[in-house]
Amino acid sequence: MRHITINGITAEYLPVMDRGLHYGDGLFETIACIDNHIQFWDEHIERMRSGAERLYIDTSAIDHFSTDVNTMLAQHKISNCVIKLILTRGQGERGYLSPSPQHPTRIVILSDLPKYPDTNNTSGIDTCYCSHTISRNRNLAGIKHLNRLDNVLARNEWHDEYQEGLMLDENENIVEGTMSNVFVVKQKQLFTPLLDDCGIDGIIRSQVLSIAQKYDIDTFVTDITKSDMTEMDEIFICNSLIGIWPVKSLADKNYHVGDITKKISQALKKRMQAQ
Repeated sequence: MRHITINGITAEYLPVMDRGLHYGDGLFETIACIDNHIQFWDEHIERMRSGAERLYIDTSAIDHFSTDVNTMLAQHKISNCVIKLILTRGQGERGYLSPSPQHPTRIVILSDLPKYPDTNNTSGIDTCYCSHTISRNRNLAGIKHLNRLDNVLARNEWHDEYQEGLMLDENENIVEGTMSNVFVVKQKQLFTPLLDDCGIDGIIRSQVLSIAQKYDIDTFVTDITKSDMTEMDEIFICNSLIGIWPVKSLADKNYHVGDITKKISQALKKRMQAQ
């Protein structure tokens, strides 16, 4: 299943002069809709708005996404799907200089929810380290911008033998998964990588940090090196579509699904059901 609108009109083709196509000049959000409930809509829209402000993209088009999505869901009678929102700076002439005035392009894509084995959530997944390192750029750190070639190259390093790969910076600090944020547990303390120079500040990452605070779990946002990972008791990854997946193996080391992972996973499920 796939339904697409561009600026509120059913379409499948983007004008060739759109800057999203030429330069990756834009942002996106990937959102789960489950049983007619859109998960963490306000948080996704706020992140897109914040990212647009940092990239100096006119934010006025963002206000129309809600109408676009609700109209499409009702028209096609869809209750479960992936909602992808894309905002570009719009069309422009050749060259990097931004057009003035801007006429941003908003794109909505509805597609089927991915089907993953239940064991991914319960017994965990197999992961690897990606050899392609993630680019560091403090001005773009945290933003879910359209420039995702690092993730594309990293994800194509394996096929079906792993369910996710962890990406490092040039100093061998863990940054994120190719499609996820990363958390680790050591001696009942929770750690997640610092994202000041690169990586995406995920919506579910923020929820996990909030849950940890609620349960008085000592939490640290800090650099985590590749060598640190061998000392960890638990590892899990998260994003808006998968929720939380425990990691059962990384490289040559096995991990168990521990109490902290289980506790946070259960709390996150409750939050998602309450949306």
